[in-house]
Amino acid sequence: MGVKEVLGIDIGGTYIRAGMVAGFNRLNHFAMDSSAALFYGGGSPIGALADYILRYVEKNLGGDKPAAVSLGFPSAVSKDKTTLYSTPNLPGLNDLDVVAPLKEILGIPVFMDRDVNHLLLFDTGENAIHTDSGIIIGYYVGTGLGNAIMIDGKLLTGKNGVAAELGHVSVKGREAICGCGKAGCYETIVSGRYLEKLASEQYPGESVRDIFVRHRDDAVLMDYVDWLAIPLAAEINIFDPDYVILGGGVLQMKGFPTEKLTESVHAYTRKPEPDGSLKIIFSSGKQESGVVGAGISGINKMK
Repeated sequence: MGVKEVLGIDIGGTYIRAGMVAGFNRLNHFAMDSSAALFYGGGSPIGALADYILRYVEKNLGGDKPAAVSLGFPSAVSKDKTTLYSTPNLPGLNDLDVVAPLKEILGIPVFMDRDVNHLLLFDTGENAIHTDSGIIIGYYVGTGLGNAIMIDGKLLTGKNGVAAELGHVSVKGREAICGCGKAGCYETIVSGRYLEKLASEQYPGESVRDIFVRHRDDAVLMDYVDWLAIPLAAEINIFDPDYVILGGGVLQMKGFPTEKLTESVHAYTRKPEPDGSLKIIFSSGKQESGVVGAGISGINKMK
């Protein structure tokens, strides 16, 4: 194992993925497990995460520790990238100091960031997008709604580290309580978790994975896709980006109407610009995207 290899870990609301990263196209020992199995046991989330990492190291590296661990969380993360403020779709990961206790247990450098920031790092690299100048928006619809913004090569963090939380903008008239504690967040109507609820109500007994194949043109699903476009178009109107990257598990579902989403985004974007020159790229949606992005972020920080 090269000394520059970093263990990249992508923690999502549904799955946790891990792998050894030595560069953009250099990934080894990829693994994917259930996030629920890891964090729903009621014990210490730090202890559970440390145990997961140590088991991974023993199984795949013969106990040899990586140069560092780089973690991505579906969370609002502090500006200094040490603390989780809020994780709506996983229990126990709120107001949680992560970096210091993990570093003490593991004895190696530990880094972390929002998972969507790592996804955007991967997607800009995979699509050979020059990031030194310009604005790039990442919009990822998975268990929740993830959003990342890169300006002139730097990820937008904001005063407290919680910039680009588009999923937690409230919609008037919507009363559903979000995992973040507020009522009516966009995440309560355009996330994968909401899509599961919609499927159970509209298509009882059917797997949510097949609903776009079986019911692609149904009005209720077209309305869902139309809602997906509204917060994104608002952000496009604000930032006038060079590129918009769309991804996440929902958008990669079999039969998902990408053309309808693209049409709706254009419909809600201001004319003549930024709509006229809008560049939309759909992410390849690889399972390892967040792991590689986390690893690259860790390698950059090691430098």
